Amino acid sequence: MDYQKELDLPFPLRDYQKTGVEFLTSNSAALLGDDMGLGKTIQVIVSLKKIYSEIGIFRCLIIVPNSLRSNWLNEFKTWFPQAVVTDLKGDIENRSYTLETYNGFVVCTYEQLRASFDANHRIPSFDLVVYDEVQRLKNSSSQVYMSAYGVVADKVWAMSGTPLENSVNDIVSIFNLIKSGLIQKGLNANEISSAISPYLLRRLKSDVLDELPDLIEENVYIDLGTEQAKEYSDLYNTRLSIDGKDSAGLLALITELKKLANFSEKTRKSAKLDYLKDLLKELMDKEEKVLIFSQYVKTLEFIEEELDYPTFMYHGGMSQDEKDSTIKNFKTEDTNILLMSLMAGGVGLNIQEASTVIIFDRWWNPAIESQAIARAHRMGRKDPVHAIKFVTSGTIEERILQILHDKEDLFDFVIEGAVKKGNEKRLTQLLDLEEDE
Repeated sequence: MDYQKELDLPFPLRDYQKTGVEFLTSNSAALLGDDMGLGKTIQVIVSLKKIYSEIGIFRCLIIVPNSLRSNWLNEFKTWFPQAVVTDLKGDIENRSYTLETYNGFVVCTYEQLRASFDANHRIPSFDLVVYDEVQRLKNSSSQVYMSAYGVVADKVWAMSGTPLENSVNDIVSIFNLIKSGLIQKGLNANEISSAISPYLLRRLKSDVLDELPDLIEENVYIDLGTEQAKEYSDLYNTRLSIDGKDSAGLLALITELKKLANFSEKTRKSAKLDYLKDLLKELMDKEEKVLIFSQYVKTLEFIEEELDYPTFMYHGGMSQDEKDSTIKNFKTEDTNILLMSLMAGGVGLNIQEASTVIIFDRWWNPAIESQAIARAHRMGRKDPVHAIKFVTSGTIEERILQILHDKEDLFDFVIEGAVKKGNEKRLTQLLDLEEDE
């Protein structure tokens, strides 16, 4: 089937992604366990679009980590813009009403799942339920697992790059949700593997290497948590009322907002860090080497303090000998995470050992980000590099990204913290205070 033509897709699917769509749409119980970077979300959304094209509207609940709601909504806009997708919001009564009455696609978080599907819920069955990052349900005694068990659906699909994190019990718990009764007590590992085989599709990058580009780039939209979002909103509103609209004050506000989108110095909350930890769990299990770039050394220090993995640090305040030693040790030792200042580590280095590059915060100039990614994406490298660019939804970062798409000269009017005369209008546009021309 020519999915791009038949479903009017914006981009063609790769062959392994077509296989994923066929696997999902032909199974009422399915676990898509593809490696990170292979497009699990895209395969699921295209599968939903295929079903919609055949039968029309249906009740579908998509359960996702709180930080990834906007990412799902953005992927729907790209791959299935005709879909009417409801982002579940409001208090428990409003959410319950939506879940009881809505026919269509509803994006729900695991936290909302736990609160909505209690023993007394009256929510009718769904035609299809999708669990993103289903490994969050590996603990069968947790409250969120019991809530998931209360969801009734004709079809259950799940997604995870790490379906087996600790023990075979993880996969047993997960498949009790996907296809209850499939795995009986007392089965050994080989018997379990054989039982779930028809319902599990897992491809590693190495399996589909000939289909992948040299560089896989993606923007991941991350939602701030409640506390971090409130602090961001308070800073935005308070500083605007104090500073007015002079260029120096606006630029200082932009800088503070960018830093706060990374993490809160008051509460140590960071939606980006939460998502980063999930990414690193998968990458460290496979012993892959990772570069993490930020323009702020304080952010790098925060990441270093909060991670449970050993890291190396590379920034402009280090001597040349210290920098050289850091790069050498990262290349040769078992420590697989290198935290790098964007400006200090963005050029002149060859770090082909890294398979993943994470841009933790966005810079004005897309060329600087490209140079950072090029530290790993070098001529002669055989395996693809996965570049993941974080964007916090509803913040200055999303605004920067929107304007960068339309105005490639954004960085021309902001140079190393100095504002050219007459740019107050452009800065107010960046802060979304005025409409773009």
